[in-house]
Amino acid sequence: MKRVLFILLLSAAVSVQAQDGPRLGRQPGGPPPPNEPRPNIEALKVAYITKQLNLSAEEAQKFWPVHTAYMGELKKARAANKDAELAFEEQALAIRKKYNTDFKKILSGDDRVNKVFKLDRNFNDMMREEMLRRGMKPKGPDGRPDRPELRKRLMQRNRPDSTINND
Repeated sequence: MKRVLFILLLSAAVSVQAQDGPRLGRQPGGPPPPNEPRPNIEALKVAYITKQLNLSAEEAQKFWPVHTAYMGELKKARAANKDAELAFEEQALAIRKKYNTDFKKILSGDDRVNKVFKLDRNFNDMMREEMLRRGMKPKGPDGRPDRPELRKRLMQRNRPDSTINND
């Protein structure tokens, strides 16, 4: 059942991508504009989170629209507070609290809800590590080059077997 759901989600993501026509300023087969998320990364994120949360088909159907709205609000908050990190963090916390109750209704358990927020961070960290491995230089949310020593410490803190104190 899990494999069927996984294959179904991946095929849906591929079919949506295949139906997407050419956009202004984009050559067919060319890279997407810098501000547009790459569909294959979004499909990877859907597959990763679905697998890690062990979502049933019914849960996935309810979960993904809420998660998409959650991510949209976070992106808007980041855009509105590009230069004010503390203001963004406060707004992001309010958004997480708001969606915490929505996720609880769907996932029925605090452990799984908390895991949603950790999985988002972990996926982003995995993408950042992959970019570094490929020789790309990831940028922070402010557009400046990322500070790898800080990122490495944060990634280590988020691991369940970490010895770093999260105080």
